[in-house]
Amino acid sequence: MIKINLNPERRKAKAVKRAGPPTLKIKNKALLYIGIPVILISAEIVYSVYLNTKINKLLEKKQQLVQERAKFKDVEKRINALKKAVAEAERLKETTKLKIAVFNKLASEKTDFIPMIKAIALSLPDGVWLKRVDILRTGGNLSGFAFNPKFISNFYDNLSDYYKTIKFNTVTKKEAKSAVRLKYYSFKFNMSGWKQNKQQKGGEDIESGKP
Repeated sequence: MIKINLNPERRKAKAVKRAGPPTLKIKNKALLYIGIPVILISAEIVYSVYLNTKINKLLEKKQQLVQERAKFKDVEKRINALKKAVAEAERLKETTKLKIAVFNKLASEKTDFIPMIKAIALSLPDGVWLKRVDILRTGGNLSGFAFNPKFISNFYDNLSDYYKTIKFNTVTKKEAKSAVRLKYYSFKFNMSGWKQNKQQKGGEDIESGKP
């Protein structure tokens, strides 16, 4: 006897595996997870070393510039000091020229004052500079300076041979405003009582110029 199944069961079709992206094995994944951080850390270390090297070079350059600036300031100070010293020397030079010019001017304008001019010139020791000369027929006023008060005293003694009375109006110790500190003494003389027919050393009459 033959049996026929009128309601056959539907068989499920077998699923066909489709091709997809290849998957990594567990070992490869572990290496990847470890390798990436190592690479990043290594890159950071290399970059840090590079930055440190660059910073050190910049610091060396900065130090070099600081040293050069210090040298420049020192040279600048020396130059300024020399300029001030030269200016002071020029001032003294002009004062000396003024003394000579005053003598020449007075001698050319007033022949009557020639004996007084001669007396002052003969009395003036080395180391004394005159800034102003006012000469009268029987007296006069002198102002000047010296670096040693002894020179002023010598000048006073010398003038005493030609004038009966010499008064110190003032003697002041001063200091030049310059890099080279120069101390000097300023003075003012007031003279009166011109001694007539005074003879200088050697027997020459200072008023006539004759022996």
